[in-house]
Amino acid sequence: MRKTTTNFLLILTALGTSSIDSFVGGRVGGGRATIKSTTKPRKISTFNSSSSMTSSIKMSTKEESTILHQVTTKVGKSASTLVSVSFFLLLAYQRDAIILTLWIGSILNAIASKVAKKLLNHERPAELQDSDKIKLKPSDGGMPSSHAMSLSFIGTSILGGFIPAEYRLVSGIAMAIYAAIALRYRVRDHLHTVDQVAVGVVLGLVNALAWLHFAVGSSENTGAILSYVQKNWVSLETGLFPYSALSIPIVVGILVVGSFERRIVLWVKNKSKEE
Repeated sequence: MRKTTTNFLLILTALGTSSIDSFVGGRVGGGRATIKSTTKPRKISTFNSSSSMTSSIKMSTKEESTILHQVTTKVGKSASTLVSVSFFLLLAYQRDAIILTLWIGSILNAIASKVAKKLLNHERPAELQDSDKIKLKPSDGGMPSSHAMSLSFIGTSILGGFIPAEYRLVSGIAMAIYAAIALRYRVRDHLHTVDQVAVGVVLGLVNALAWLHFAVGSSENTGAILSYVQKNWVSLETGLFPYSALSIPIVVGILVVGSFERRIVLWVKNKSKEE
């Protein structure tokens, strides 16, 4: 009886040990118990803050670059027309000898830029010919940039000869930002190289300072051109020139500043191709 009981207890012990070993996955007598799970492991979703932040920064940078690109394009394409029309409106509103003298200087500066292009005969960037962005491609040289010369001359001469001293700092910063955006467009779209723009800015600045000194003069000493305009082109009574004389700046501006010769050359080329 005692032997049977002992054998029964040994069998229960062996079965119990095997069951416990199977449950906890331990080893009994060198054997490995394997537990097969009937449930699929769940994937824990994690939030990668670093990659999300990087994506947000890239999207923000892309949007900013797109906006900057559009602003640069609009400012660059409209700069010549906007500056010319604004100068003419100022001339029509003011109609005095000083603003007329500054306008004469701007026309001579524009002519000087065209003469310099002919003499230097410096080619524009090669990428311009393959670009689809510029439909009316310039046929003249690129050195110096006439836009750069005009913006530099007009900005400097208006600041020095027309804007009151207390407003010159703010006005100068605004003009400089506008000119930088407009000239950035001309470099970006391969209308000019950086060197051509830089030379244009320097020449326009030098011309403006020289014109202010010798042609306009100062409060103590009137310049030669301003003195001539005061005596011959404006009324001695009012100090203004008549509205009817505004037709002259319009015609001269179209011929000199409005790329008139460029359009004529393009028209001649198209005509020769048709024939």
